[in-house]
Amino acid sequence: MKATIFATAAAASLLLSACAEPPPPQRPVPVKPPTEIDGLWYLDQSWSQDARQWYYNTSQGSQIMRYDWFMALEDPQTKAPFVKSLTRYGYPVGTAGPWNPDRLPLGFVKDTDPDKTEWFGMGCAACHTGDVTVNGKTIRLDGAVTTGDLYGFIAALSQAVHTTVTVDGVFEPFAGRVLGPNATPEQRLALFDAVKAFDASFALFVAQSTPGTPWGPMRTDAFGMIFNRVGAIDLNLPANSRHPDAPVSYPVLWDAPHQPRVQWNGLLSNATAIDALGRNSGEVLGVFGKIALKPPKDIAHYYYDSTVRGRELVAMENLLRTLRSPVWPDSLAGPVNTIKAAAGETIYQQNCVSCHSPLPRGETYTTAPIIMVPLFNWAQPSNAKAVIAAFGTICTKGVDAAVAAKMITVNYAADPKMAVDALCRKMDTGAIAGIAMPPKLLGGTPLANPDLAASLLSNAVIGAIIGDLAREPKLAGDLLMGDKAPAPWLAPRTAATWSASAVTPEGTLDTTPLVKPGQPLSEDHKRVIAALSQQEKPQGPVPAPAKAAAAASKAAPSGRAATGGQATKDEEALAETIKSLLAYKARPLDGVWASAPYMHNGSVPNLYEMLLPVSQRSVAFKMGGGALDPVKVGVDSAAATSTFLFDTTKPGNRNTGHEFGAGLTDTQRWELLEYLKTL
Repeated sequence: MKATIFATAAAASLLLSACAEPPPPQRPVPVKPPTEIDGLWYLDQSWSQDARQWYYNTSQGSQIMRYDWFMALEDPQTKAPFVKSLTRYGYPVGTAGPWNPDRLPLGFVKDTDPDKTEWFGMGCAACHTGDVTVNGKTIRLDGAVTTGDLYGFIAALSQAVHTTVTVDGVFEPFAGRVLGPNATPEQRLALFDAVKAFDASFALFVAQSTPGTPWGPMRTDAFGMIFNRVGAIDLNLPANSRHPDAPVSYPVLWDAPHQPRVQWNGLLSNATAIDALGRNSGEVLGVFGKIALKPPKDIAHYYYDSTVRGRELVAMENLLRTLRSPVWPDSLAGPVNTIKAAAGETIYQQNCVSCHSPLPRGETYTTAPIIMVPLFNWAQPSNAKAVIAAFGTICTKGVDAAVAAKMITVNYAADPKMAVDALCRKMDTGAIAGIAMPPKLLGGTPLANPDLAASLLSNAVIGAIIGDLAREPKLAGDLLMGDKAPAPWLAPRTAATWSASAVTPEGTLDTTPLVKPGQPLSEDHKRVIAALSQQEKPQGPVPAPAKAAAAASKAAPSGRAATGGQATKDEEALAETIKSLLAYKARPLDGVWASAPYMHNGSVPNLYEMLLPVSQRSVAFKMGGGALDPVKVGVDSAAATSTFLFDTTKPGNRNTGHEFGAGLTDTQRWELLEYLKTL
């Protein structure tokens, strides 16, 4: 009897097993599980805690205001120290430790000049480290989009400084905190005059940085801010200023060092450590780095004095080369549906892979492939003269005028303002008109007047790097060593000093000669300067971006250039460069779940809406606090911390384009979305 029962049970078990569905496919995640440190969750992105703390707290040369002033500043709204108010503008609390003894907010740092003057400034992490909150847990993502509101911060800082010198009863306590109780009346008066002068200059900067359309958190007009800073503030030419109204999301930094071209429009080549230093030096100048744009006094001192810290920038880039994208955290955000993800992988291969090549996780790679997606279709793409003429019309009359003249039609209908501004904007070059960086005998091109803003910025960046080479002899070696250069996060913490001289208020040049009397340039210096000169020269069959924009602008100043006749080889190359740069970049999508909001300008809140037709996307949505919607994957607009209203009808905020998912069924969209979580 028992044998019969057991046999029957066994047969039933086999029958049920045969009818059951197979187990779901396993999700390979060759990374360590999340780690909690001081209430924050960190994902395995291949960085040690020492490395990330060094990155969070190392100066790149940004100097917003005197450090002792900033720490003594009072928030007029709360009457508390202003430093404690930065979280109100989306900047996360920093981690206490030897790298951050004053516990500054994440990404804000102390910079110390050789004369021991200390400055408060911004580091890379202020814009490229993000906190994401999901299911009550906060995940700190290295290299991700900040939740900070840059304009909100600088406007509030300006108001706090202004209140200090204009409202009764505010300056005296401030002076006591800065100078101590035993300061003389003369010392207090000198401090008042200095703060008042800073108030005026910083208020001007904020006014010139005020966008017509609010950026809100997680975005900035990067090129607009840099162009204003260099062209209007550093050159002391206020007429060069323009409201920065082409905002973009802060790009995620994992994979960025491995991409052949960087910036949303691929404006900058990224083949070497010197290319990377140029890009990063330009970024420093846009976030309160100082540079004295004065004509060099002689060939031995042929550079611009600046606060750019080249060795630190090289080390940061080397560290970023090791950064991997974060893996979707099942234990915190909920498990991936692997059955849907498996179906979604097939859809990805059919619809997405041609532009967004997957990067194999767990494997070493040196190149992150990108695709430039053209913004426009050219009416006469094979006629170089016609392309140059159309570009002239775009720059002088606008995109709509070029469309009306039937020179172009819209292809990838994303908001084109960022790409057009970056290539078309011109500026008065003032005191450095006619100056070449590097000098003409080493291959540099003199600045015209006016000239392209991109050309002015390139000139300033190269001059700053040459200046740093003069002050920091080891910089050339670091550049040539590449990722074999020293890793400072592995060394004991030392004082944040810098061997370069400070820029004086008058903008005087450093006295350190690049070439010492009777001594030739070192071989390292020769190689680095030769590489800098190549940034201004044609690269292969296509001219360098800044040179191409300048040549196109001169060739078609009013959009009425001749379109007949045989084009020259230079015109042919120029036309190809124009077409390639009026485009936006499609990059690998590893870690895409952690890079919301989407599109280059942050105009789409989540990945689900990226797969919808434009007509079905949100016209407006709330964002800002870093809350993650784990279902639609992106901004959780319903979260209490999402307080900024993003209006896609405003200039620069257009959410059109990228309708490659419009033809999918809704089931397919959800399957593809699940697969995107796994990248």
